[in-house]
Amino acid sequence: MNLNRRNFLFGSAAAAALAGCATTKKGVRTLKDGEKATVAIIGYGLRARDLTGEFLGLTDMCRVTAVCDCDKVRLAAGVKRVNDFYSEKKIANVCTAYADFRDVIKNPDIDMVCIATPDHWHAYMSVEAMKAGKDVYCEKPLTFNVDESRKVMAAQKKYDRVFQTGSMQRCWPEFRTAVMIVRNGFIGDVKYVDANYGRGGQKLGGPSHPVRFFDEPEKAAIEGAPNADVDWNMWLGPAKWRPYSDRLAPRGMHKSYSQVMFWRFDDDIGTGYNGDWGAHHLDIAQWGLDMDQSGPYKIIRSDEPHSDNLFHGCRRQFGMKMLFKKPYGDVELYHGPFGTWGTVFYGTKGIVAVNRGKIAVWTGAGVKPTAEIRKQLADATFTGMKLVAASIGKDYGTDASSKKDNKLDATLKKLVAHFKLDTADTQIYKSTNRSQVLNFVEHYYDRKPTQSPAETGGRSAILCQLCNMSYVYDTGFDWDPEKNDFAGENKMGISLKRDSYRNGWEVVV
Repeated sequence: MNLNRRNFLFGSAAAAALAGCATTKKGVRTLKDGEKATVAIIGYGLRARDLTGEFLGLTDMCRVTAVCDCDKVRLAAGVKRVNDFYSEKKIANVCTAYADFRDVIKNPDIDMVCIATPDHWHAYMSVEAMKAGKDVYCEKPLTFNVDESRKVMAAQKKYDRVFQTGSMQRCWPEFRTAVMIVRNGFIGDVKYVDANYGRGGQKLGGPSHPVRFFDEPEKAAIEGAPNADVDWNMWLGPAKWRPYSDRLAPRGMHKSYSQVMFWRFDDDIGTGYNGDWGAHHLDIAQWGLDMDQSGPYKIIRSDEPHSDNLFHGCRRQFGMKMLFKKPYGDVELYHGPFGTWGTVFYGTKGIVAVNRGKIAVWTGAGVKPTAEIRKQLADATFTGMKLVAASIGKDYGTDASSKKDNKLDATLKKLVAHFKLDTADTQIYKSTNRSQVLNFVEHYYDRKPTQSPAETGGRSAILCQLCNMSYVYDTGFDWDPEKNDFAGENKMGISLKRDSYRNGWEVVV
């Protein structure tokens, strides 16, 4: 009890101190001749390892000078990797190990932070880093709840920092091409959109799951054995206290994303598949609908069967809908399970379907999507319209890093020429590369908005959170996309923030 109280007081005091450390905008640190901007990696799990590699590759632009993790094993591995890299390149650089992210934030010699922790830490770290005058790259989903989304968006405006959300698909040409076709009206007015992710009634569906400590209760003694390498109190942060579990914080240097799915689906730590893959495909839907500064006005409850798995909380796994208001009428967005296409736009004059390494465009009289039409689209056998061009996924692996042939590139060139996209009336953000990290560092220097600034990432996160709210409470509701709040009565009493933030870790702008 005394230890917990000390931690509570320390956390509260630290939060208060950090909250008061910056109330005005700070300029960019003046670099010496030949000096590169510095980056700190906060959290050194699987995704952070990929991001670290990208930052290390930018030797002519930045230096990774700090790695922070509350797990000693991961921290040591991260620092060693960075120091070994620069040593091999014969580049003078010292990477410092930090067990507490607050020490990173206080260091005036660190210019940028890359936040790749579990979801429940994203908002607090992002806001405190911006207060301290640092630019921020934060992994998606940007926040854990709606209140945090509003605060991160407000913080970027208040402190005027360069901010990038890790919505990397916006840097990929197949998604930009799809959105360009949609936004220029080449498929008419979009009436329906599918965002496909999750696996129906299987273990990994759309919504997060009720809190549990261990995957299999009979293995609790093994999964909960003491781990002296991790500062468990820090790992939990604002989340409610619970016993250590290596299902939540895998021991050592885990090697598979399947090992982090436990915390991803925990109601108090992660945001389920809605925040994992939904943050990608809902984000593309938002981009295509030109809703980066708005959102839906109504949430419609799913009518799919409930899961019969108690670990799911018996929650429905897909099928909820959102209504967006456009000048020509409503657009209905449907959350479906994983399939060939991540995002599908149904217009009055055609269909655009896109996913990683895949794109297809049909033109013709508009259709209302049905189960049969969705199946035909997934198989690229849809004959209800004229197929303009298609590439259905032989070009790249799931991370678009392993190119297999040129069919996707050829298809994209065909679509650009067919629709004359280079001279189309509506031109959207075009990244010069496939890397959100490079896009972020480029804009550290020119101070221009990134591909996915805080408002874009925050509103995409809100879409994920609205999905979770609908599934968890098994309900629909009216929504105000301007205020990011309920419109009318909140019949279920749904909170848009945590009931309490342990150790004083509440986000304060």
